[in-house]
Amino acid sequence: MSGVPTQPCRWRRASRNDTIMTKRDMLAMTATEMSAGFAHGDISPVEVVDASLAAAAWVSERLNAIASLDADRARADAALSAARWRAHAPLGPLDGVPITFKDSFHVIGLPRWLGTAVNAGVVSTIDAAPVRRARDEGMIVIAKTTMPDYALIMSGVSSQHGIIRNAWDLDTNPGGSSAGAGPSVTAGVAPIAVGTDMVGSVRLPAALSGLASIKPTQGRIAYDPAGNYRSAGPMAKSVDDVEQALRVLGQTDAADHVALDGRYMPGAHFTSLSGKTVGVLRALSFGDTVDDDTAAAVDLQASRLADLGAAITDIDDLAAKTADYDAIYWFMVYKGIADFYAADSAARERILPEIGAMMDQTLQQSALFAAQVGKRLALGTEAVRQQLAPFDYILSPALPMRAFAATDIRPSKAGGPMGHMGFACWFNQLGWPAGTVPVLAARHGGCPVSVQIAGQRFDDAGVLQVMRLLEAARGFDIAYPIVSL
Repeated sequence: MSGVPTQPCRWRRASRNDTIMTKRDMLAMTATEMSAGFAHGDISPVEVVDASLAAAAWVSERLNAIASLDADRARADAALSAARWRAHAPLGPLDGVPITFKDSFHVIGLPRWLGTAVNAGVVSTIDAAPVRRARDEGMIVIAKTTMPDYALIMSGVSSQHGIIRNAWDLDTNPGGSSAGAGPSVTAGVAPIAVGTDMVGSVRLPAALSGLASIKPTQGRIAYDPAGNYRSAGPMAKSVDDVEQALRVLGQTDAADHVALDGRYMPGAHFTSLSGKTVGVLRALSFGDTVDDDTAAAVDLQASRLADLGAAITDIDDLAAKTADYDAIYWFMVYKGIADFYAADSAARERILPEIGAMMDQTLQQSALFAAQVGKRLALGTEAVRQQLAPFDYILSPALPMRAFAATDIRPSKAGGPMGHMGFACWFNQLGWPAGTVPVLAARHGGCPVSVQIAGQRFDDAGVLQVMRLLEAARGFDIAYPIVSL
């Protein structure tokens, strides 16, 4: 079948009776490797899903990263996928590959809390558009992953799910708001996780887990309910897997009236950046200070891009003002208030206190203030667009720090609620693609350091290829903290 990998699976065993293949081996595979294993008959979706469900139980108990499991359907779908592979008739290259979705997505038969104990966890009766796209190609929905209340903080603290922990170090934060997504991949539940990104909510947790990710051009992945501010996006252990996920998910859908037409198609794998301009944003005057490891990672990648022929220009700071970041903050908070205040007062008492305080502040604001927020946001976005328009790609940190405490709702009080989102948030407002890729081994071990690559609108394939070039140049393999079952 066109598109099915033909390279040998690196875990290939000599016969079906060979016992060398372990559950951990399967959980450590990339989606591309799994697909190759299915095609060659070395592994089966049935055994992969059994291992994934066992890993999900471990991750749920120890990391609080799993909101709900779809075990019965996952096993049934895996059996159907195995039969298709035996008949050499998979629905697509990722047929049988496990995938997780953030709790904010509707998944038939599973509860939806939006990360908050305010909600009752009503069971969904529909699949969201990205979930439908994944099922259409035979992917196996294993679980929904945890998130903070209403996705309003970039941290893994939730009134419904508790303290969500990073698989690399349980004392550190997985980031958010797609908080459980990163641990679900790094620990081996699924090779691909899908989150949503409004101010960095896919890219920040991917970077804190050492994963590749992309927030695509706005509208490239159809999402329901429709909107022009939030994008679904995949994270995975390799750029190839991220692109394969985008190929599956990146399609139009009637449920999203602002989705782009057609579907995402991978671009050419160029090896030279000759003639390309890259702006390098190393630090911001706003927010938290960039740590030494992150700064070193950006410096090294700038040199690598120059070696590949890119013309490098340093960007001293973004054109956005403090008031513009404040506007993004209030814009984000406003997205949660309708659901929160629709609940009765007893239910509202169950919200994470810090988020409840954010909500209550909006009650002191006027309609004029909200209108001014919208205007400020439009002006700030246009200023950043004009500043970044000359560049084909922009290299920056994904966030200023490598880690922060699991119990914290933000890395520092001094940086404020937007302090670690400054490098990520403007690409949501611009609608431009931006992704993360791990590039530098940490000096003291643990999660590798990531950088962000952004590009002009519609150049998702170019962004992914630049990420792929940096991935190939990093010179080390990542030993993810896969669970041992």
